[in-house]
Amino acid sequence: MAPQESLFLSARFATIAHATEDIGKVEQGVAFLTTLVSTAKINLTRQYLKGHHGNMIATISAKLSSREVGSDFLRRISQALPESDKLFLSDGLGSCIDEEGNLYLRFDKQEAYLKRVRLYQGDSIRMKLKFSLTRDLEGIVRVCRESGLVI
Repeated sequence: MAPQESLFLSARFATIAHATEDIGKVEQGVAFLTTLVSTAKINLTRQYLKGHHGNMIATISAKLSSREVGSDFLRRISQALPESDKLFLSDGLGSCIDEEGNLYLRFDKQEAYLKRVRLYQGDSIRMKLKFSLTRDLEGIVRVCRESGLVI
């Protein structure tokens, strides 16, 4: 297998901070997750929008290039994930990968703020990982299994 550095083209994190949430804490959660992906200093982007009822919403995002994505980050995420989340991914990994070879994971905002990694399907921090294994579902699943992300 080729070195893992060449396996990832980019990683993107994005979430919404609602008016009832502390934007700083949400940003800390996103920043924590990016430290699992990269040792580089990552800049977070904040954009303000108005919600359906006129309330203020902030979108927080970070984009990492292939140079910034660490070669062992899937292993780092898998080591931090509880077994129950790995089992959940094992059962539904195919639905987390699109036809372009992107892996989508959703992480719990509150847990990330507390420096813990948990998957969460609700209001979450979304990660989009672009693999260089474009349209190679079997190869992406193999990499996820080898890293311990799925059992």
